[in-house]
Amino acid sequence: MLQTLLLRIGKTTRGLRFRLTMSYVGIFALLLVGIGLYFRVSLENLIEARTRELIEEEWRAVRGFLRIERGQANWTFDPREFDDASHVERLRKLILISDREGSVLEVSNGYRAFGVETPAEIQQILAQPMPQWKLKKEGKGEALLLRYGIIRSVNQPYLLVVGRTLADNQTLPAMFVSNYFGVLPLLIGLMVFLGWFMAGRGLEPVNQVAATAEAVSGSTLHVRIPGRNTDDELDRLIDAFNKMMDRLSESFEQVRRFSTDVSHELRTPLTSIRGQLEVALFTAKTTEQYRDSIVNALQDVDRLSSITRALLLLSQSEAGQLNLKFLRLNFTGTVLDIVDQFQIPAEDAELTLDAKLPDEIWMDADRVQVERLVSNLLSNAVKYTPAGGRVHLTLRTLVTEYGDQVELCVADTGQGIPAASLPHIFERFYKVPGGDPDKGLGLGLSFVSWIVRAHHGKIEVESEVDKGTTFRVLLPTSPSSAAESADLASVGIEGRQI
Repeated sequence: MLQTLLLRIGKTTRGLRFRLTMSYVGIFALLLVGIGLYFRVSLENLIEARTRELIEEEWRAVRGFLRIERGQANWTFDPREFDDASHVERLRKLILISDREGSVLEVSNGYRAFGVETPAEIQQILAQPMPQWKLKKEGKGEALLLRYGIIRSVNQPYLLVVGRTLADNQTLPAMFVSNYFGVLPLLIGLMVFLGWFMAGRGLEPVNQVAATAEAVSGSTLHVRIPGRNTDDELDRLIDAFNKMMDRLSESFEQVRRFSTDVSHELRTPLTSIRGQLEVALFTAKTTEQYRDSIVNALQDVDRLSSITRALLLLSQSEAGQLNLKFLRLNFTGTVLDIVDQFQIPAEDAELTLDAKLPDEIWMDADRVQVERLVSNLLSNAVKYTPAGGRVHLTLRTLVTEYGDQVELCVADTGQGIPAASLPHIFERFYKVPGGDPDKGLGLGLSFVSWIVRAHHGKIEVESEVDKGTTFRVLLPTSPSSAAESADLASVGIEGRQI
């Protein structure tokens, strides 16, 4: 039980809600302590200023009642006036009167308790033209604020000192501090409660994201978190989560479709192989019949091997396990060799295959992969162009804001690609609806897409049904420099209709 409680407390204290609450409470507590100290100092300064004003008033009142004659301090008031008598008595509680030689004419007992100035000190004070203030303390810690000033009688200077104790000045700030900091724990406790509540409200969308993420599975990818329409950080988090779910849903759909396509593509040759062998087993009677069945089965085995090899190579490339070897090569010569290889298939299909090539174009590329790139594009063009059509290849260099680039265009007058299919033609196993299912596996353009991206290039396709298709590939002459460009490094695949 105790261990469970400790684990729960530990989990709570490590949580973001607890840390946010403690941050709020810590800042609030420091702010309240600072405010309390500020008001305490302000109160002390205000009381001291008021005390100085009262001492100034008393000092002027003493001058009104005091007369110094023949070295004696005389107080002039009517003893029968009770108010005047009590006022003078109050004024004489903390007072010192001295002549210029330092002889004391009058000193109150309260003043004497704090110590009377020596004649030398009195003479030094009388030498100053301006009034002076001084704070005296006795052994018990009580403080006395004094105002030193000069009065004259028969052109003789005398020192008049009037003071007030600061006991009340210290009591009031102390009471304020005691009361203020006595209430402070209650305020901090209230802040803990409010901070915990507000942190919980603020983190509610985050908890929704976490709960939704925990509930995500292959069958719940449609789950989305509704936005709050506040355009704050949490709304952006919710939007980012929903977009991530869209990408996951699309990826799962692609995986599902890929698995279906792979199963279909593998099942067809396997079924054919099984059928050929069964025919040979149950019906073949001569060596020639056995040979025909084995030949047909081997053709299907080759098809199966081709599919498996293509899938393995494509998976390795997309997983980053296929390392490219960039070498300096004459791209013109490479393209020319491939065009020559496709002349015979083009003639067999009654097509015209021609190319417009410069004398030489040097670039850094992986020879094997760029050869596969050109071969796949020409292969598709030849396959899907009817007899009497034309396949035209052009190659040239361009100077762009990203540096020198090579432009490869393969245009045909074939059947074209519907606009609805253009965004999907680079997906694995995708085949244009209505096309011949025996013309390829639907993997060639997936390879083309990966090769272009691996060389930090760009590919575009323009097509119109029954008029033809043009593939336009842009490759940098130096992929290393192109990789430094954020625009080319994040290149996508575009499909456009003429």
